[in-house]
This record gives sequence, C-alpha cells and structure tokens, in this order.
Amino acid sequence: MPATQPLQLSPPFATSLVESASVLVPVVYQDENYRCKKSQDVDGKYTDFLTKDLDVSRLEDVEKYLWLAGMRKAARPLHRQVMMSRNVVVTEQADLHLTWRGPRIYIKPLPSYLLNVDFWNKNLCADNDLFKSAKGFLLSYIWLVHNESDFQMAMDTSNHPRLLPEGITYPKWRNFVIDFLEKDDFETMKQISIRYQFGELRLNRLNTIYRIKYGRKHLVRGYFYGYHEYGTFLEHNFAWIVTFFGYVAIVLTAMQVGLATTQLMHNTPFHRASYGFTVFSIASPLVAAALIALILLVTAGDNFIRAAKHERRTAQEPEKPPV
Repeated sequence: MPATQPLQLSPPFATSLVESASVLVPVVYQDENYRCKKSQDVDGKYTDFLTKDLDVSRLEDVEKYLWLAGMRKAARPLHRQVMMSRNVVVTEQADLHLTWRGPRIYIKPLPSYLLNVDFWNKNLCADNDLFKSAKGFLLSYIWLVHNESDFQMAMDTSNHPRLLPEGITYPKWRNFVIDFLEKDDFETMKQISIRYQFGELRLNRLNTIYRIKYGRKHLVRGYFYGYHEYGTFLEHNFAWIVTFFGYVAIVLTAMQVGLATTQLMHNTPFHRASYGFTVFSIASPLVAAALIALILLVTAGDNFIRAAKHERRTAQEPEKPPV
C-alpha cells in the first residue's frame, strides 16, 4: 500500500482581513531568558518568534487537569466580561490569554499577522503545532467578539490597549467570522490546540495544579507568580488571617460573657472548651507568624537562587544586540 500522505494544512479562512503590506511583526522578541532575539529568521520566516508568541505548551502539559481550572466551553464575549465587573489586562503571553484572577482577566491582543492568508501559508501551515496554536487563538477571538458591542469594546482604547488591529470595521469582521467558520465545523477540534478547547481558566487553580504536579520546581511560583513586592504577596495570600482572628476575638468575647452567666458558670465542659480555645487563640498568632516568616524566607531564597543563576549565566555569555 502507498504511504499515507500528510494532510496539507491551509489557512482557516480564504480572504485576508489585513493586507500583506499592513502586517506588522515585532522586530525583536524576548526569549525565555529575557534575551532579545530578532523575530525574522535567516530564511525570511518567523518560526522562532511564532513559537514563542503563540506558545501554550505549559497548558497543554497539564491538559488532563485543566477541567479543574475552567470548563470545556467557549469563553464569554467581551460584553459579558464587563457585566461581570472584570477588568481587561493586556498580556503578550499566549498562555495567559483568557486566564483570570479576581477582577482581572488577561487577554492577548489579536496580532495582525493572524488575519493574513499569505502569512499563514508562509509561516504557519508548514508546522502542525504552530497551526493548531494559531487557529485556536483565532477561535478565541470568535468567542470574545460576537456582537457589535463586543467589537466596539475590542477597538476602544479608553480602558485598555486596542485588542483588534487598527482599520478593521465591524462589517469586515463579521464577514471574516463567516469565512472562518465555513472552513471548519469545529465539531472534532482536531486542528485546534487542546488549550483552546477550554475557555477562561482560573489562575489561582492553575497555580495549585502546577505546585502539586511539579512539586519543588514550581512550589513557590506556581504557574504565574504575578507578585513583584512582598507586601502585595502577603496582601493577596494572607488577607484571610485578619478575618480569622476577628472571628477568634468574637468567640473569646462570647465565651467570656458565657462564663459570667449562671447557666454556664459551673458548666465543666464549657470551662474546658473555653480553656482550650484560649490556648488556641494564644498559640495561633505565633504559628501564623512563623508560617508567614517561613514562606517569605522560602520565597526570598527562591528569588535569590534564580537571580544568582541568571547572573552566572549572563556573566558567562553577555547579552549581545540581536543579529
């Protein structure tokens, strides 16, 4: 039998929404070590840049646990995000796209190069993994921009940078969506990265997944650290302690009142409970303080080790201008 020919990939739409002359790709990008690299390869393609720009491998690595962080369904459109009092925070990391924590949802703007047929043919259709990531990312914007109100929010720059390339109109976007949906029924999702089979993902749960799955390697930073000051770290992670000690104070006050009543004054079990809770209320702040100090010490140690490793690496290989 003849060998099976690999499936020839083609752009997921027939007509470019952005003309080739208007496609802008960053001149340089930063690799995982924050070194600047030229985006264009020597062969004129952008393979290394696109691999970094569309990378969702960290989420694909924990695909079987993603249901703990989000549901296998489309993300909510932009107007729904606003209705839920979420603030759009722009990120250029594809693996943070459509992740959220508290009132923030991280969204990566749609690059103009993903809206051009020629760019797909030259740079994306030859690589199956890149194709899946790019098509999945494009699908996420079909989720986000449903209605004209969503489109206006995506183009608005009053609260966040523009999410769609400049010069696009809603009728053009609508025709593009029709074109995109006609090229695939999206039932099997075979040509879509597994990450984009899920919509919004909760960052706190992704952090927990990474800490449990990878243990020591990601114990401190998890999936997305997001803290640049120890004060912010304490505020976000230990605010519950204030509530806890407030509750302890209320219970102690109630017990004190109870001991003064005739019904409980000579009640031995209540006296024992009061004694135990009093000891607990004295010891718990000390334990909490020790725990916080330990976590800060581990975090500071992790930061120091990372900084030392980076310094040794960069000292041996000083950063050079992109060539």
